Amino acid sequence: MKFELRKSKVLRNLLIVVGLLLIGNLFAVFLRFNTEGMESKITRLLIKLFDFNLEANLPTYFSSLVLLSNGILLALIGRRHKALGNKFWHWLGLSTIFVFLALDEMIQIHEQLRAPMEKLFNTSGLLYFAWFIPYIIVTIIIALAYFKFMMRLPKHVLKLFIIAGVLYVFGAVGMEAISGMHAEVEGQYTFAYAMMYSFEELLEMLGAVVFFYALLVYITSEFKNLKVRFKPKKNKENKVAKA
Repeated sequence: MKFELRKSKVLRNLLIVVGLLLIGNLFAVFLRFNTEGMESKITRLLIKLFDFNLEANLPTYFSSLVLLSNGILLALIGRRHKALGNKFWHWLGLSTIFVFLALDEMIQIHEQLRAPMEKLFNTSGLLYFAWFIPYIIVTIIIALAYFKFMMRLPKHVLKLFIIAGVLYVFGAVGMEAISGMHAEVEGQYTFAYAMMYSFEELLEMLGAVVFFYALLVYITSEFKNLKVRFKPKKNKENKVAKA
């Protein structure tokens, strides 16, 4: 049985999931601000399951899974290039980065940096959530190290990489900075803050999904002869017939 990969269908289905999670999050936000003091078990469960600002729920699992899938695809691309005798370390490096991002999304590693960074730099305003300071530095270093590698990519793939990167970084850093400035003045329990973190997580998910699609585009265009086949097991009746 020949397996045919339909990139556009994969992208559409992932975007549908993102849309459903966004609707669930908005409903959870509505419940959070309109049922205060009279929450039921179902209300608390729905908030727990869908609120973008909470850990270990459906949005978190989805984001982690997409990021991890990106890491796996990058590793497969690296192995393929290695088998062909091409340069492959950049792909494996990206794979490591995405596996870390998936782990970070799941267990919130970056949150452990918030307190020490705020204490060290005494931050406020756009840097109120100071955890992303070291992440910005590392991102700049990676961008410089990967510049030549990116320029060697096919133009249509490069465009998708850039779009994915802009979406993800603006969500993870840009919106985090804006929401931090708001949280310093108004606190984190406001409807405006809820909309900010909702938009932040939405951008991160979209960035991860677009990058996944970009990798599929790269694989199908760069490795045109790559085929995946599933061979069905021969049943006993076929063996008897042949005998």
